[in-house]
Amino acid sequence: MKKTLLISFILLQACGTVQPTVNPVAEQLVEPPGIRVSNKATGASIERGQNMQNQLQGDQWQLLSYFTEQGMQVVLPDTLVSIEFAEYRISGSTGCNRYFASYQLLAENTVKISQPGLTMMACPEKIAAQQHQYLKNLADIHFYQFQEDRLKLLDAQQQVRLIFQNVPALALEQTIWQVTGINNGTGGVVSSAHTEKAQMQFIDGKLQGTSGCNTFNASYQTKGSDLTIGPVGITRMLCAEKDLMIQEQQLLQALKKIKRYEIGNNQLRLVNSEGSLMVGLKQQ
Repeated sequence: MKKTLLISFILLQACGTVQPTVNPVAEQLVEPPGIRVSNKATGASIERGQNMQNQLQGDQWQLLSYFTEQGMQVVLPDTLVSIEFAEYRISGSTGCNRYFASYQLLAENTVKISQPGLTMMACPEKIAAQQHQYLKNLADIHFYQFQEDRLKLLDAQQQVRLIFQNVPALALEQTIWQVTGINNGTGGVVSSAHTEKAQMQFIDGKLQGTSGCNTFNASYQTKGSDLTIGPVGITRMLCAEKDLMIQEQQLLQALKKIKRYEIGNNQLRLVNSEGSLMVGLKQQ
């Protein structure tokens, strides 16, 4: 009898913890349990949250500071930690990985955020620590406050955990985009010390950029979020480092496969016909 109870307890524990998995090529975020919000949710809950939902939806927010046991800390330089609200869903960047979750507006100034799904890119130690603290704070959020162009998220004791600043959405054109990751064609999106040397800019049907070694150009066409890039012309300078040459070839191959673009949280994602990330970029 004791043995049977022990086995049952172990099975219940195993069922109670579900970890998200990631397909590195498609950069697929697997939804944790309960992330979907049913359309059959009570009308009272939806009505109570409707006004707040309209204020949040479509806005993009950049993290300024976050709570730690030592007090509020300013975000590390050169890391963009962000959150964007859509209809019942949030997404953003931890400064290293992308995440998403669902949210519910339960009453005035009250918000509930689900367990987030997360990509699994390796992060430098300091950024990884910041990411851990950010997600820990996000899981404890119960209340929100607007203050001019700031959004404050608070815990159940009304302690401020996260402070964001509203940022305007970026457009594909006229923005200088810095590459953050390139699909290597064999297993996922990769980055190195040379990655951010690569840049590109879309201007009136002409794509211009650098691979980190050579400059390139191509024509492009857009229709809605569809993006077609024509044959790429590139200079033929010899790259001083082998890694730069490899990066250049990976970038050129990735550009051939791009079919669509997505902009969110001040990042540009160039994806193929299957939705797999080919090139990730951020505003320079």
